[in-house]
Amino acid sequence: MVIEKLMINVFAILIPVLIYGLRAEGSWKIQRSLTMFLFMSGAVLLCLVFSINVGSIQWDLRYIPILLAFLYGGKRAGWGVAAIAVVGRIGQGGDLFLLGVVLIVLTALFYALCVNRFYMLPPKWSRIRYASLILLFPSAIQTFGTLILINNGGQLSQSWLAGWFYILFLVITVFLVTYLFETLLEKERIVAELVATEKDFTKGELAASIAHEVRNPLTVVKGFVQLLSEDKQHAEYHKLILSELDRAESIIYEFLNSTKPQPNAIFPLNKTVHEVVTLLTPYAHERSIQLTIGICEQAFIDGNENKVKQALMNFVKNGIEASIEGDTVTIQLDQLKDRAQIEINDNGVGMSRQQLKQLGTAYFTTKESGNGIGTMVSIRIVEMMNGMVTYKSKPGVGTKVIISLPVVKENVSEV
Repeated sequence: MVIEKLMINVFAILIPVLIYGLRAEGSWKIQRSLTMFLFMSGAVLLCLVFSINVGSIQWDLRYIPILLAFLYGGKRAGWGVAAIAVVGRIGQGGDLFLLGVVLIVLTALFYALCVNRFYMLPPKWSRIRYASLILLFPSAIQTFGTLILINNGGQLSQSWLAGWFYILFLVITVFLVTYLFETLLEKERIVAELVATEKDFTKGELAASIAHEVRNPLTVVKGFVQLLSEDKQHAEYHKLILSELDRAESIIYEFLNSTKPQPNAIFPLNKTVHEVVTLLTPYAHERSIQLTIGICEQAFIDGNENKVKQALMNFVKNGIEASIEGDTVTIQLDQLKDRAQIEINDNGVGMSRQQLKQLGTAYFTTKESGNGIGTMVSIRIVEMMNGMVTYKSKPGVGTKVIISLPVVKENVSEV
C-alpha cells in the first residue's frame, strides 16, 4: 500500500512533465509560467490526496512540484503552487496540519532564495545536481525535525528508518524528473537552433544574391562618378556621391557578413580585447575620449576571432560616440567560473527604456548617422556563440554593455 501511494505520487509529477513535453514540441502555445502553475498545482494536490499517514505524520512528495514550479516556471508560479499546497493541507486537517502549513511556506521561501542561482547554471547536469541538493536540505531538516518533535518515549528507530527511505526516495525522484525536464528543454533548444540555422542559411543565400545584384550597378556608377570628378565645377557633389556610395557598399558588406558562416577556433579573449582597444584608441583621442582597460587572467573562448573583434569594436565604438569630450569609456574583462564577462561602460547620453527595447533591431539607432545594423550584427555574433548581451542604461547617466561568453580550457583540442 505504501509503495503504491508513493508510485501514484511519482506518476502525478511525471505525467505533467510529459504533457509539458508536448508543449515543447509546439502542440500547445501556452506561457511556460502559467503551464507550470497549472500542471504542478494538480500534481501537488494529487500528492496530498495520496499521502501516506503514519501516526500523525503525512509522507508524500508535495515538495517536488513546488520546487519544479520555482525552477521551471519562475517565482510567481512557485509561490502559486505553494499557496495551492497550503490550501490543500488546511483542507486535510489533522493534528499537525499547522506544522505542515508552516513547513510548506518555509520550504517555498528557501526555494525562492535558491532559484536565481539555478538560472545562472549551465544545463544540464549542474542544474540536476543543484535541484537535488536544494530539495535534500530542507526536506531532511523537516523530516527529522518532525520526528524529534513527536518523539514519545524514544520509540523512533522505525520512524527514523522510514525518514531515511523518504529522503532517499525524494532525491531519486527529483533527480529523475529534473533530468527529464532538462532533456526536454535541451531538445527544445536544439530544435530552435536548427530552425535559426535554417533561417540564417536562407537569409545568407538571399543576402548574397541581393549583394551581387546591387554591387554591380554601384561599381558602374562609382566608376563613372570618378571619371566625372575631373569636372572641377561640381567637385564637392562628386565627393558627396562617392561618400554615399561607399556607405551603401558598407551596409551591404555588414549585412552579408552577418549571414556568412565562418570556421571557429579557440583563442585568447584577452588578446582580442587588447587589440580592439589599441585599434580604437586613436578614434577616441580624436574625440577627446579616454579609453581605460582592465583585464583578468587568460580567458579562452571557442569562436571566430574576427567576428568577435568586429562585435567588440562596434560596442566600444558606440560607447565612444555616445560620450562627450572629456568622458571616459572603460572596458573590463573578468572570468566568472565558466563564463567570460566583458563590461563596457560610458557616461554618455544614455538611453530610455523604450530605446533599450528597440536596441538590436535593424535600422534603429540613437545616432544622427547610422542604421543600427552594426549593433544588430554584433548581438547576433555573441548569441551564435551561446553568449548573451545585456544593456543597462539611464538617460543622462550613461550605458553599460555586459557581454557574457562561455570559456573553454586552453588545452582543448580543436574539432
